[in-house]
Amino acid sequence: MKTVPIILAAILPLAIVGCASTNPKAAFNDVDKTVMARTGQQMHGMSNDVVNVLLKTNLTAQAAVTIALLNNKSLQAEFEEIGISQADLAQASRLQNIEIAGSWRFPNRPPSAADVEYSAAGNLLDLLTMPARKKVAARNLEQTKLEVADKVLQLAADTQTAFYDLQAQMELGKRLNTIVEANEASADFAKRQYDAGNINDLTLHEQQAPAIQSRLDLMNAKAEAQTQRERLNRLLGLSGEQINWQIADELPLLPANEISLTNLESLAVSQRLDLAAKRNEAEAIAAALRLKKRTRFIPGAAIGVDTERTPDGQRVTGPTLDLEIPIFDQGQPAIAKLTAEFQQAKDNYAAQEVNVRSEVRESRAELLAAREAVEFSQKNLLPLRKQILGETLLQYNAMQKNSFDLLIAKEREQNAEQTSIAALRDYWIARVELERAVGGRLAIETNAPAPAKMDSEPMQMTMPMSHEHQH
Repeated sequence: MKTVPIILAAILPLAIVGCASTNPKAAFNDVDKTVMARTGQQMHGMSNDVVNVLLKTNLTAQAAVTIALLNNKSLQAEFEEIGISQADLAQASRLQNIEIAGSWRFPNRPPSAADVEYSAAGNLLDLLTMPARKKVAARNLEQTKLEVADKVLQLAADTQTAFYDLQAQMELGKRLNTIVEANEASADFAKRQYDAGNINDLTLHEQQAPAIQSRLDLMNAKAEAQTQRERLNRLLGLSGEQINWQIADELPLLPANEISLTNLESLAVSQRLDLAAKRNEAEAIAAALRLKKRTRFIPGAAIGVDTERTPDGQRVTGPTLDLEIPIFDQGQPAIAKLTAEFQQAKDNYAAQEVNVRSEVRESRAELLAAREAVEFSQKNLLPLRKQILGETLLQYNAMQKNSFDLLIAKEREQNAEQTSIAALRDYWIARVELERAVGGRLAIETNAPAPAKMDSEPMQMTMPMSHEHQH
């Protein structure tokens, strides 16, 4: 049995050196760095007390994103995918355990000593392919990190969109409440005139109908605000007493200067995480395909040592080799499957790149259109409606306009305010969507160097050639 320790001594160092850790902390840190570079938000290393502190203030869009990244349980579940991929990498860096077998055979006649046999064997192919398997597993881990980081950015975008929707809905509710007051005052004034015999039934009903409609609109607006608040609660991961938070009920003002909108398509292609994940997926499949082609003719090989003591006391010891002969299956189906998967991954990447460029153009157009609408409304429609209201008030004081005319002017001025609020909401949401389409913040010049990627290795998606195998 002296051969067994020799083989173990030779294999064990290979099994131990280069073993990847099962601790995903380093991978978590990589995702944190990427998220910080793209959003300015930190995820791990922050106390949960931060959530409670932020909930005691009037929330801003960025504060809401911070809470979502720290508190959203679905996102926390997504992070476990990193731990799973890290465990797969650790598994790929370890050899299969050595199999030890023994047999005891007893003769039916003298000599009566038992025939004893022991053997130990390890998978030779497992040892030879371990470096390649580690590369494939490492590539899969990088892909998982990219996908998880992309889900973080999507959650941040969804949170900001929900926040601006709710903020605009609350502001619209305030304007609707003013319209309700104006319409109800008009209806009340009409009722008094009707009772005095100054107007007929038709005029009365024409003044009462807008009051009823505006009250219904206000009820619907409040219900919609509650729905949007609950949507934001889900994104923030809040329940119980935590849902009693407050936000400012007015949208941020339109920025004086617009963010740079140059070179956005190339910037998006270089830093979109979902696109990088598609690219990484193709590379992982290509690596798996190369590995399969190189090992197709040695699908199974085990080497070991066997020792036997015969009934007459003689001991026989020597090496063993078990080979699986590739007669019926030479790996063609597996290679064909991987080849198709690789081509599919390349096509998915190409399609995703086309989509990314289109999303950037669409979001940029929406942002510019929304900004133009806000500026036009604030410079033209709102001043005009306020001027009309002021002139109507002057004529009312001069007894040239009646109360109905004044209330109608006030209602139309409030409707113009609503139009302006909706346009401002669309602007902020369009800005969020553009940053999501580009894959990061646009508060700085977009032609500045892109944030460092987690996987800086160049992606060369080349089809492994048919001669890339070893017999």
